[in-house]
Amino acid sequence: MCLSYGPREPMYFENARSRRIFISKVLMIVAVNLLITTLIMTSVVFNMGARRFLQKHWYIGVIGIGVIALISFVVCFCPFVFQKFPCNYILLLIYVLAHAAVVCCAAVRYHPRLVFIALGSCAGIVVLLCLFARFAPCDFTGCWIFVFVFSLVVMIMGIVAIFIPSVRIAYASLGVLMFCMYVVINIQMVIGGRTHQNEYDEEDYIIAAMSLYSDFVFLFLFLLDLFGLIDV
Repeated sequence: MCLSYGPREPMYFENARSRRIFISKVLMIVAVNLLITTLIMTSVVFNMGARRFLQKHWYIGVIGIGVIALISFVVCFCPFVFQKFPCNYILLLIYVLAHAAVVCCAAVRYHPRLVFIALGSCAGIVVLLCLFARFAPCDFTGCWIFVFVFSLVVMIMGIVAIFIPSVRIAYASLGVLMFCMYVVINIQMVIGGRTHQNEYDEEDYIIAAMSLYSDFVFLFLFLLDLFGLIDV
């Protein structure tokens, strides 16, 4: 997700308790979103009728990507929309359903075994990345420009992969690395504090949750694609 934050203002959080409440709220929203997405994906993966329907109507995933891009555009240029109830939760629900549609359309292309191997691998990687982001002595929140450039490289690789399938493994691998970096940066922005150059505002808990949730989902999708390419 495209987020553009300038240098951190010193008074985003009044005290440590406010920060803990913010972090708990963000993580709870992310957990609920991931649970909903996983339940929808599982019900589709083990339902042959749903699998055939999504394989036939693959464009549903494309529509989901379009909705995600549109909402991400709103986040970048109209973040205040996500600070107003109930508009923020309505947009969040649409955002989650769009991701669920993309995940389901991707998952039905693979054997359920690969899907859950990718899911377990993603969960393990996320845990390690969260621990790294929390205890690493380095601040990565000021590295958005470098990650943006890397994202452009991945996007170009994706376009090349359409015409040269042999580079898909490299594309999927770079995609995994890219979203690992996104996860670390967004986790540190959620944690905030004096050791981090940038952080989310206290009222941006929906945006923070959406960013983390999207990072986790697309990390899973790239892992699934990578495992599908190397599966023998």
